[in-house]
Amino acid sequence: MDQKGYVMSGMSFLMILPAIILVTVSIDMVHHGIECDSVVLESETALNTAKDLQANIPIIGKEVLKYEAEKVVKTGTPLSNSRKTIKDDIQTRVDQLSLSYYNKTGLKVECNITSVDNSPDPFQVEVNSTINVKKDRVIHKESISQNISLIDPQYPIPNPLPFTKCKNYGGVQIINNRIAFKSSLKEYLNARGVDDADVYENATTAYIIKKCPYDPYIMHGKNGSVSLKNCIENGYFHESSDGSCFLCRLEGKGTCPHYGMETFIIPHSSNNSTLNSAPSSIDHVIFNDTFSSAGTYPGKGLIYYCDGLNYFKIFLDNSHRQKYGLPVF
Repeated sequence: MDQKGYVMSGMSFLMILPAIILVTVSIDMVHHGIECDSVVLESETALNTAKDLQANIPIIGKEVLKYEAEKVVKTGTPLSNSRKTIKDDIQTRVDQLSLSYYNKTGLKVECNITSVDNSPDPFQVEVNSTINVKKDRVIHKESISQNISLIDPQYPIPNPLPFTKCKNYGGVQIINNRIAFKSSLKEYLNARGVDDADVYENATTAYIIKKCPYDPYIMHGKNGSVSLKNCIENGYFHESSDGSCFLCRLEGKGTCPHYGMETFIIPHSSNNSTLNSAPSSIDHVIFNDTFSSAGTYPGKGLIYYCDGLNYFKIFLDNSHRQKYGLPVF
């Protein structure tokens, strides 16, 4: 090859060199793009899995709260540490879900329930957890705090407190979706030396925890006693700074330091309209056995309904009368 041939070959190489570089760069970009797309997919999978698990925790929490409350109802035996018991129960069920579902999809999922405690809203329980999801090269971590409802109608949760208090005095029954004390509440009060305990022979109270819609609570005193009657018949619960919270109710505590709830305990109807004094018909007053009989103080009779023959009456102290918008004495 002469000199001109070498020049032509060199020029040809220089002409195709950009094309070679372009092809190489294009191949590298395609490969890099595939890697980027793969990482994005892995990241989306991890994030969606974390969101799915996060959505499942409240459902599991409601199942556990219902299960533990029903167990106390059945046995009458309070939990020694409700927060730890519920925390461990939720953890077990979350681990089972991760093993049976998430980890079979090529993911490594870990959820640690760090604590269960009171929520500022007494009709909720706070569950705190950390979620770790690993998908190949992507790791998603987050800490979350969720409030689990106690009043979801799909997961009706019973009031466990009366079952623990009256277990050793004859126990209670569930009749027409209400707690029927028979003689047990009277015997419980008599054993503590509470005056006028006979009023609570055959008393009843709410079974399922339901939040009262009459808010503000002074509305109970409106429309005569119609609102109060509806509240009693529906078995509603009310927020209370003195009433025990749900977690302490599971432990058999009639009062506690937490912001809690209260409901009415309803004496049996009577044809006697003159009886005017008896223990106040608020459950945390009735079940306040912290100081023997001292925590259960009296209230004055209030007729909220009469069927023409029998009087339906509750007994309330002035503090609770003011709270519910009822006349004081």
